[in-house]
Amino acid sequence: MPMKIFVAMIMLLPGWGLRAADWPREIDSPQGTITIYQPQIDSYKGNSMSARAAISVTARDATEPVFGAVWLDCRVLTDRPTRTVRLLEVKVSQIKFPEGKDEETGAISRTVEEQIPGLDLTFSLDELLESLDTAQKEKETSKEIEVTPPRIIVKDHPAVLVLLDGDPVFVDVEGTSLRRVANTPFFLVQETGSGMLYLKGGEIWYSAREITGRWEVTGTPPREAIDLAAKSASDAQAGEESGANDSKAKTGKIPEIVVSTVPAELIATDGPVQLSPIKGTGLLYATNTPSKLFLAVSSQDYYILISGRWYTARKLDGPWSNVASDRLPADFASIPPGSERDDVLASVAGTVPAKEAVLDAQIPQTAEVDRMQASSQVQYDGDPQFEPIENTEMGYALNSSTAIIRVRGRYYNCDKGVWFEGPTPNGPWGVCIAVPPDIYTIPPRCPVYYVRYVRVYSYTPEVAYVGYTSGYTGCYVHGGTVVYGTGYYYRPWFRRSYFPRPWTWGFGVHYDPWTGWSMGYSTGWWRPRGWFAFNNRGMAHEGWWGPVGYRPVYRPFAGPVYREGYHPVYRPLLPERSVRGPAYGGSRSTGPIRNTTLYDRWTRGVTRPTSGDRPRQAIDMVRPETRPAPAVAPPGVARPDVRRTPRASGRANDVYTTPEGNIVRKTPQGWQQRDRNTWKKTDDAPAKTGVDHDSNVRQRGAERSSSFRRPAPGRPAQKEPKPDRDKRGR
Repeated sequence: MPMKIFVAMIMLLPGWGLRAADWPREIDSPQGTITIYQPQIDSYKGNSMSARAAISVTARDATEPVFGAVWLDCRVLTDRPTRTVRLLEVKVSQIKFPEGKDEETGAISRTVEEQIPGLDLTFSLDELLESLDTAQKEKETSKEIEVTPPRIIVKDHPAVLVLLDGDPVFVDVEGTSLRRVANTPFFLVQETGSGMLYLKGGEIWYSAREITGRWEVTGTPPREAIDLAAKSASDAQAGEESGANDSKAKTGKIPEIVVSTVPAELIATDGPVQLSPIKGTGLLYATNTPSKLFLAVSSQDYYILISGRWYTARKLDGPWSNVASDRLPADFASIPPGSERDDVLASVAGTVPAKEAVLDAQIPQTAEVDRMQASSQVQYDGDPQFEPIENTEMGYALNSSTAIIRVRGRYYNCDKGVWFEGPTPNGPWGVCIAVPPDIYTIPPRCPVYYVRYVRVYSYTPEVAYVGYTSGYTGCYVHGGTVVYGTGYYYRPWFRRSYFPRPWTWGFGVHYDPWTGWSMGYSTGWWRPRGWFAFNNRGMAHEGWWGPVGYRPVYRPFAGPVYREGYHPVYRPLLPERSVRGPAYGGSRSTGPIRNTTLYDRWTRGVTRPTSGDRPRQAIDMVRPETRPAPAVAPPGVARPDVRRTPRASGRANDVYTTPEGNIVRKTPQGWQQRDRNTWKKTDDAPAKTGVDHDSNVRQRGAERSSSFRRPAPGRPAQKEPKPDRDKRGR
């Protein structure tokens, strides 16, 4: 009986629910009721996952269920915006009924292994986040991340840092008397006749005689400059009304413009630094700046968090030196959730938020690439030029905005998270199904280092399964936390076109578990909306933040992030977008909410799979010449009805299987183990086998999923000062 019932259960399973509240799941079959308990993830690497699950079968003529365990290996496709993990090519590696016969268990395994490949299963990303092994960190690469501080500029009044990528590069704007400063993402132009420089910031115009000189507010910018600014607005700014300059709205003061031609960060306070204590710690935090600035009372040292890295100095004007996140004073780890600076907890090694950020950085965003439809267009500024990659036999294209790598005479092009390959620098480009291992040795000192975080996991004759982790968009694991950018300065390319390279400093990039990496408040009391623009001559400035098509979201400081128990509070709807796509929703989980991915920028050939898509059998990348034959139902067993969905059973989600296949459950009175069809008290098995850890993971995953789906009691939103109005109330 167990074999027939379990085979029926597997064949009738079209999908596993996404919410922890839906577990366990059950199905009615002619033989009885089959119950499947929430799977326990054993390992996750690349896009492969192994898990085990407790099952029970209650025959129609029986009152007690028969419990067993099943071990699964599968390939996964992740969709971060919907926070789902789709399980493909699920294979049963082992089935065990502790009280069954070995020969019967073997027969079940063989039968299920033939039937299961065609099933479509989904899983909660939050459960995966909680189950990941932190040993998957890229420790060897982490050591190479640069932590030398940039130039740190301190101002005791509101200010805005305007970065140039070296000395200004001027480009004539056709049909006007203006020259555009090409090597900055800010809207900065020069009038050729007068030589005056003009900068647009929000609704305020500034002018200056010298690029690094004194900038003054002007009410009479050239008409040509006004028109050009309107035409050059970025996609994220199109149709938006930026309102009064944020700095002026908050402080009543016009911010100073500070120009730097080298990597820099700005600490801007509204007057002398004002400090307030953080309850339960020996720390004071600066209340009149959006910068994450602290003073340790015992040592009288200042600490500042910039791009995920900590720096300390005796005085605000420096010199500043790096301090590892696991070497901070113990008070930082004691910052209470819900306090005004609790968002720095994600940058303090050993804290729960830091561990969650590290886990999230290892989860790939995956997609299916149609090998016939997907294509890539590469443009060079002149003939292709390649620069050798240090300590390798590879080279990368200097004069292209696309990351193109030369490896032993062939060319590999990483375009918006998809690998292509071709015989020449100009293609023709076909979807790549086997990325050379050499590419995954590119050091962080190389400007195309981020391509190391894009993988081809497997493929079929029709599609390739690809994915990228957070390193592709500039988030790297370093010393037990995540940091933004490699910390290195990369030379840009400019001849007829300007191609920037990823920057680490200067944009106030900060981590928040709600949005991931955001930009726009460590540099002063401002938001970048209305300050940045694209150049219409093909000098797209998106490359400042990583691969073309990506930039961190715009998000100003919004107060506490975590409430009691480290569950993040909910934020209001955010209108700012990281890339084109639907706006943010008003709920979240501990993993960052991203309204869209780089794969959504593809208009043809690249899709994020959904649970309704029919799965394809992929070819194992280890043995690409082997393609499994389609499953055939054994004699006497009907084909599965894949449209049938198991229902939530309503039972307690408290049954687990140990690595050895023993069945245990957690009760208010303690742990019990299934023995001879009864539950018996046990104190040893859970602790020895890690099931106690699985229980904590399951509970934590349920909390995360619940937090993601329903509003939770949080702190009231901080009120922002109303913008100044003129006498007519505008």
